[in-house]
Amino acid sequence: MKPLLKNILIIGYDSNIALGVLACLRNEGFDFFLLTHNTKNAAKYSRFVKKTFYYNAENDSLKEKIIPIIKQCEINFIMPYDELEIREVTLHKEELSKYAPCVLGTDPISFDIGIHKLNLAKFLTAKGIPCPPFATLDNSEQQEQLINTVGFPLLLKPVRMASGRMIQKVLDQQSLNGLIEEYRDNLSNFLLQPFIIGSDVTCNVICKEGELVCYTIQESPIKTGANFYSNDTLEYHDDNEVIELIRRMMKELKWNSVACVDMRRNAETNKVYILEINGRFWASVLPSFVKAGVNFPLILIKLSMGQEITIPPMQPAKQVSLKEYISSIVSLGNLKFSDTKYKSYLLDPIARLFQIIN
Repeated sequence: MKPLLKNILIIGYDSNIALGVLACLRNEGFDFFLLTHNTKNAAKYSRFVKKTFYYNAENDSLKEKIIPIIKQCEINFIMPYDELEIREVTLHKEELSKYAPCVLGTDPISFDIGIHKLNLAKFLTAKGIPCPPFATLDNSEQQEQLINTVGFPLLLKPVRMASGRMIQKVLDQQSLNGLIEEYRDNLSNFLLQPFIIGSDVTCNVICKEGELVCYTIQESPIKTGANFYSNDTLEYHDDNEVIELIRRMMKELKWNSVACVDMRRNAETNKVYILEINGRFWASVLPSFVKAGVNFPLILIKLSMGQEITIPPMQPAKQVSLKEYISSIVSLGNLKFSDTKYKSYLLDPIARLFQIIN
C-alpha cells in the first residue's frame, strides 16, 4: 500500500544527520528531496535523494526557497532535520503549511532557551532541575563564587556550539585570566562550568506539547580527560532518574519536537546533570533505530501528520568504536563489524564515502 505521503523535503546542513534520517526512512516508500546551504553535504550523493537544491544562509530567505520547491516537486511534507532549519520552519509554519504539512516545532521562545547553554542553565536553575553551577566570563563575582565552590579545573564553553566543539579545560586562575583577555570582545558568548569526571549521557526524545512520546538513552564510558567530542562507544539502557529529569524539563519548556539532550553523570556520586539541548536530530539517529529499535524520524513524521503511531520500547544494546573492533580482531576477540556503527554505512556507500572524505 502506498504511503499517504510520497515526496519529503529534508532541510539541513549536516551530512551525517541527513544520511541517518534517510536510512531510517529508506523502506517507507518515500521520495526525498534535499535543501541545504552546505555545498559539501554528502547527502546529495545518497541513493535515496532524487534532487538537491541549495540556498545561501546569509542572503536567502529559507521560507522563500522552500515554497517553489514544494510546487516544483509536489512536496507532501517539510522535514528540517537540523537545529536552525527546524527553528526557521517553525517560525513560518503558518504560511508554509498552506503549501505542505510541516514537522512539529517548539515555540521559538522556548526553543531559544533550550539551545542556548547559558539561557538553559539559568532556566534549569530557576526551576530546580539539576544542572552544573555556572558563571559567565563577564561576571567576576559569579566566577569567584564558582571557583570557591568547586575549584579548578573548570570548563569554558561557547553558549552556542554542538558536539563538544570549542570546549576548553581551564586548569587555574592564570589560564582563566588569559582566556578572559583572549575573548574580551566576546565574553557574553561563553560560560564556565565545573569539570565533572564521569560519563556522557545522551537522552534522545520526541515530545508533543511538553509530553514525552518516545526516547532512547545512550551512555559513554567514564571520561577523565579533555575529550569532549561525541562517542562511538555507547551503551543503550534505561534509567529512571534520567527520564524523570527530562520529563520535568520538557514539560516546563513545552517542547514540541525532536531533541538530543546532553547530560553528565558524576562518576563519584552517580548524580546526573543536564548540560544542553540540541534541538535537532543527532549523529547517532540511525543506531538509535538499528540498535535500540526506535525509528525517531518515522515517529516524528506520523506524529506531525496526526497519524496513528506505535511506540516500541527501547532495546538494550551496545555499540563499539572502530578502534575497539580492530583491537578485538588482533586479539582474536568476539566483537563483530555489526557492533560498530559502520555496517549501516553500507546502506548508502557512495554518500558515506563522500561524508568521510569531506
